[in-house]
Amino acid sequence: MLWAKKQLYLTLWCIILLFTSCIGTIDTQNDVFVKVKISQITAQNPESHIELLFYKHFNHIARNTPINANYMLTYSLDVSNTQTLSVTQNSSNLKNTSVTVEFKLKNTHTGQLIHQGSISSEATSGAVSGLYAQEQSEKFAQERLAILLAQRVYQNLYLYFLENPDS
Repeated sequence: MLWAKKQLYLTLWCIILLFTSCIGTIDTQNDVFVKVKISQITAQNPESHIELLFYKHFNHIARNTPINANYMLTYSLDVSNTQTLSVTQNSSNLKNTSVTVEFKLKNTHTGQLIHQGSISSEATSGAVSGLYAQEQSEKFAQERLAILLAQRVYQNLYLYFLENPDS
């Protein structure tokens, strides 16, 4: 009786393991297909420091190779800063930094627009007393947001190719 219970548990465990490995294989095949599509994207050359961070991070996570580029990603980063709070006793200024990326994905062979979008993100910076430190805090916030937006554009394109495999 004890031997039969052990065999039942072992059999159930093997069946569950089999089903989970099949599901993982299906997801892996879709993942490989989408990553191949994304690796065929070439991003435009950066013109500023923030665009350089975006460009480097996007190419790093997309693992792009310009040799087999079938798609061109054009983008523009728009930075806006607004002062949210000013405390005169501590001479501290909080700034709300917003970075928006507008991007377009085009087929390099036909020039046809395939996908476009706009993504924005915000950060608060400047909770320090010195003016130089406030400027550096604002700069670091912009840089972090540029890297974050590169990840979000990658995710957006990943979902696009997952939903539209024929593009």
